[in-house]
Amino acid sequence: MENYRLSWKNLIGHAETANYLRKNISSGKFPHAVIFSGEEGIGKRFAAEICAAALLCENQKNGEACGICENCRLILARSHPDFYILEPEDNKKVNPTIKIGQIREMQSEAALRPINSENRVIIIDGAELMNNAAANCLLKTIEEPPSQTIFILLTANRSNLLMTIRSRCMTVNFDKISAEKIRDELILRGSERLEAENLSIIADGSLGRALKLKESGGAQIRERALEILEKITRKELSSEEIFKFGEEIAEWTRENFADFLNYMQKILRDICFKEFFDLRNPDLLPRINRIKIPERKLLLMIETGAEFNKRIKSNASLRLIAESYLMSLKKNLR
Repeated sequence: MENYRLSWKNLIGHAETANYLRKNISSGKFPHAVIFSGEEGIGKRFAAEICAAALLCENQKNGEACGICENCRLILARSHPDFYILEPEDNKKVNPTIKIGQIREMQSEAALRPINSENRVIIIDGAELMNNAAANCLLKTIEEPPSQTIFILLTANRSNLLMTIRSRCMTVNFDKISAEKIRDELILRGSERLEAENLSIIADGSLGRALKLKESGGAQIRERALEILEKITRKELSSEEIFKFGEEIAEWTRENFADFLNYMQKILRDICFKEFFDLRNPDLLPRINRIKIPERKLLLMIETGAEFNKRIKSNASLRLIAESYLMSLKKNLR
């Protein structure tokens, strides 16, 4: 049990939520349909897998899986016959979606009697990405769930779920993880302290995002965004430099450019609202204070960013999107 991955002690930053879920499992009062709501990368999926392990474990104690029984080993190996995970289909031509065919396939599984355990656990990851047909199809099962089946819906945007689904599920909210906890976990995983501190701030409460940023060079992308904004505000960014930046972006992934745009938006919001709200980039305050942009133009730049965030999801050339975005920011400052 000491080294069992699906243990509550391995869930970072959600002690109260973990205790609440453990009590529900231990008392046999875990609901047949529950929504885990919170930002991407915050630990919802891991918590759901820990719940599944405990719910299916032969020797569950105090809401914790034993880690050594056959069921625990099968869950860890992703081969437990009573454990089912449904995820969005990732089609590169369109945004990821959960379709009605996937829900119907899952319903066939849910209708079967459990094989190894008293229960069957079904996790639907990215539940807000169900299309209307899929959501309405799921609703019928949620309204009359098989007595032995437990549904855990994971969502980063609960409001995008059908109201009728929300009303039939208990909701457990997962709050942002503190920057200190993210920093400490990154250090445990081999990051240098300075890198860990920077990433913990940029990650905005999501350990998963911090790990992705470490892998993709997120701190460097944020620095690139700030450098370019500083040049734009000093009127030093030439058209030639914009085209060179476009060439650079052509080698990036869409996810990297989405990060770039996200950092630019957060920096602009910090400049605009630093007197009223906590900074998203407190470590950049000295440089942010040196950037002077009239409020009306700042708001225009933020609106521009929101518009280009939509364009990233289209099939348009990433290079052209990047060039057009920087030219638009320059235009906003005229």
